[in-house]
Amino acid sequence: MIVLEAKGLAGTIQLGSQSYNWSRWNGQQLSGHFALDTETELITDHEIPRLAMVSVSDGQQHYVLMPNELPSFLLQHLPYDHHMICHNVAFDFWVMSRYLADTEAAEEHKCLWSAVDQKHVHDTMLLAGLVSLAQSDDDRMPSLPDAAKQYCNIELEKDTYRTRYAETIGANWTRLDPGFFEYAVSDAIATYQLYGKLIAKANQLTEQAGANREFGFLTEAIQVQAAIALADISRRGMHIDLPKARQLRKEVDRSIQESIAALQELAGPDLFHRYKKTGELKINNTSGLPKMNTIILTNQLETIAADISIGPPITPSGKTTTSVNEYWNQFRGDHSLIEAYCTYKELTKLRTFFDKLTEPVIHPRYRTFVRTGRTSCSSPNVQQLPRGSGIREVVTARPGHLLLIIDYSAIELRTLAAVCHSRYGFSKLGDVIKAGTDPHEYTAAMFAGVELDRFKQLPDAKHLRQRAKAINFGFPGGLGAATLVSTAKRGYGVEITEEKANEFRTRLIEEVYPELKLYLSEDSATILARTLQAEASLVRALWSKPSHLGALKKVVDGNPFKKDGTPYSEDFVDRVWRQLARTNNNPEFADAVATRDTSDTSPLRRLMFTPVMTPTGRIRGGVSFTAARNTPFQGLAADGAKLAMWELLKAGYQVIAFVHDEFVIELDKLDDCTARAVDIDRICCEAMQQLVGDIPVTAEYALAERWYKQAEPVFDGGRLQVWRPT
Repeated sequence: MIVLEAKGLAGTIQLGSQSYNWSRWNGQQLSGHFALDTETELITDHEIPRLAMVSVSDGQQHYVLMPNELPSFLLQHLPYDHHMICHNVAFDFWVMSRYLADTEAAEEHKCLWSAVDQKHVHDTMLLAGLVSLAQSDDDRMPSLPDAAKQYCNIELEKDTYRTRYAETIGANWTRLDPGFFEYAVSDAIATYQLYGKLIAKANQLTEQAGANREFGFLTEAIQVQAAIALADISRRGMHIDLPKARQLRKEVDRSIQESIAALQELAGPDLFHRYKKTGELKINNTSGLPKMNTIILTNQLETIAADISIGPPITPSGKTTTSVNEYWNQFRGDHSLIEAYCTYKELTKLRTFFDKLTEPVIHPRYRTFVRTGRTSCSSPNVQQLPRGSGIREVVTARPGHLLLIIDYSAIELRTLAAVCHSRYGFSKLGDVIKAGTDPHEYTAAMFAGVELDRFKQLPDAKHLRQRAKAINFGFPGGLGAATLVSTAKRGYGVEITEEKANEFRTRLIEEVYPELKLYLSEDSATILARTLQAEASLVRALWSKPSHLGALKKVVDGNPFKKDGTPYSEDFVDRVWRQLARTNNNPEFADAVATRDTSDTSPLRRLMFTPVMTPTGRIRGGVSFTAARNTPFQGLAADGAKLAMWELLKAGYQVIAFVHDEFVIELDKLDDCTARAVDIDRICCEAMQQLVGDIPVTAEYALAERWYKQAEPVFDGGRLQVWRPT
């Protein structure tokens, strides 16, 4: 029902089992927490859409506002410690920001930014994702209708009016279809109700874990600021040198054809599907690439594996893996077919990226957080560009501008040191960093048994440092010796035997950085004992080696196969189940153990999973041993970078790309680029510094015309100069 009153519009709507009276806002004061939702014209061409209508609710009062009433509403509430709640705050923030800027509402604009800065702006979409992450390590962020249905049992209209709000701009509201107002105010009411449910759950999870609340529940305040900044980065876009991109695309296409020919010569002409009549290759309509016969490929890889005595992992479907990044890349130097296959996959991935470069400005889409706490990116994914491909160099500054490329120095080692010092009261790694010593050189020198000064004179110092880098980053993140061998070869180009890797691990955690022995002490056996509510000594006696625990996980996951693909014997599988029944004291797992449940929904899937928390207060509900070791320091680094992102936005810097620990920022050529670089460096380091205590934070930057990965700082008389490739 909708009526016309003397002071404006009013009506009643039904949501769930309750009815709500709403009306046109006429200067009423809302309570301390209120939900706000904006309705706009349709979004086009990455522009911020025009504001059409605003709805607000504090749980008791529910109003709709015309756009010209927004400034006075914000000025009446935000400076007085009110908290504003949105669903997808990045959208609502920029819509309001544009309107306030266009109408020259300077004081109101300042209030909006200040509210975000003071952590008084909330987002139920982000909070729902953080709650889900804390409960089950699921990082999905639901739409408002989905979240309202899940948490509040409220059904919201999805599409009838959402796309029509351009009709209301400048219109006489007394003549509008009532559905426009009902749709808008329903969203505000649902957002407020949803926030209450989520906050109650977040508070419970936070109290149970003893999590930090300085940055809001489960780091929501950090994510809100990051979401707003990332939306600006995406909308701003990256300028592309299209002629160079087309040239590189042609070179990639030519290399792909050469790679296909090489693969067919090595594996036979049937490796790719062909049309029977013409003999031409069948092309995938989506990728534009030839369709590979995976059966022949798998057979070839299995034959090679037997010849070079390796055991590739088996997929859940019982087939040999064909994954390059996760396995085959480490063996590319051992067989010509593996080399050709890995090269082909790299080239096709590169081709996929070039397919996205069709416009002079691209707008990658960023996701505010994934399970690790980092951001992700798509369309195209500029956060995972192939190394050495030259692809970054197609990103160029706008005319009249230069790119400042700045990234943190060894930031995850610094956050690791901060985590260890906080937990144990000391960190040798932190001491090394405080002394201004390169931690990779320090580790390498310790392994070489020489003093640091002498180490730098060794002819193979560069190689030894690269090996130490793989070790420093690998073992603290929970990698075992076997995994480190493949990671070192794939990521750092370093050959290490498994025996040597085990030796290096022992020395790293006992001699080089002894705090890591404490950090890694909660191993998989400890987690299993806690999960089963069993004596740790009994668990270690029954599953004394990592391989035993690996076999247990495979059995309960319903994938009882060895690395070489052969199945475990029935007696072995039976023994695993009997040992599990003997040790389990947790009633949550009793039925699943008794029935030997290996289904996808079995609670045994969480058998060796444990919750983990970042120092900033974000929780992951149940993760593997490796993720539990990696998350605290990687998540801390991610949060620090997000804080820096917000500070850069506030300072007016035009960030065009963000890659985990790196920012690419456009600077005007006519500006004082040296002073700007110093200021940007200060902002980045100070933002991160507040999370790591007295562990010093440094960053490296360079000025260039393109996004060169190899760019280095160039100074002339103390002035920062443009780096150019030689």
